[in-house]
Amino acid sequence: AQTCVLLNLLTMKLTILGSGTAIVTARRGSSDYLIKIADKTLLLDSGSGTLKKIAEASSSFKEIDYAIYTHLHPDHVTDLISLLFALRIPSNYKSKDLTVIGPAGMKEFHRKLTKTFDNFIEPRGYELTINELSGGALDFDNFKLTSSLINHHESSLAYRVESKDGKTVVYSGDTDYCESIVDLARDVDVLLLECSYPKHIKVEGHLNSTLAGKIARESNCKKLILTHFYPICDDYDILGECREEFSGEIVIAEDLMTIEV
Repeated sequence: AQTCVLLNLLTMKLTILGSGTAIVTARRGSSDYLIKIADKTLLLDSGSGTLKKIAEASSSFKEIDYAIYTHLHPDHVTDLISLLFALRIPSNYKSKDLTVIGPAGMKEFHRKLTKTFDNFIEPRGYELTINELSGGALDFDNFKLTSSLINHHESSLAYRVESKDGKTVVYSGDTDYCESIVDLARDVDVLLLECSYPKHIKVEGHLNSTLAGKIARESNCKKLILTHFYPICDDYDILGECREEFSGEIVIAEDLMTIEV
């Protein structure tokens, strides 16, 4: 019985907060995702509207232990401002510290934000730590975080989250096809992969449906979740197009969807 309780505590749950892009629609918000591992909560990116989505997912921004960023484009990082500001309001004081993790430039980005907002996003009642990564891994109590530079924008990162009981999720952020995302996602349980466009459109720095399928096939992932859809994707059979390359399990992300890993 004790073993069963321990395994339950370590269960990893992924929540899709926003499955869209900078072009927000009624169906899809900007990029943001939650991963819960035991008593830890990880926020992966936070585009506009993230705090509202967290509330709609019956969670709380005060419970975030790690805010992890793939790159510093607005549709992935805007609500870091909202998060830090909300945490200064007395009724929202955190009972635990916050670690922000991001690519090279994260510390300078935060410094400029703090100056712009006249120190109104500085921590009050908790300790804020900011870590910059350009590849490599960090070990925490309940999970390991491995980062890899990918082909999108200078310093852009993808992440692999591995729980202590071996469950794995890879989040690509924004990426084009590259060997580094294939290698990072090797044999992963869940590959959360951007799919910005249907197969007949190719934009540098982004994936379309067939390239996403190619990465899934080459990485041998167990489950592929496609996300980061521009509105045009809703007019095409993205699932069918992706299946031309990958025959495994494919899920089309929708806002507020939850997945047990």
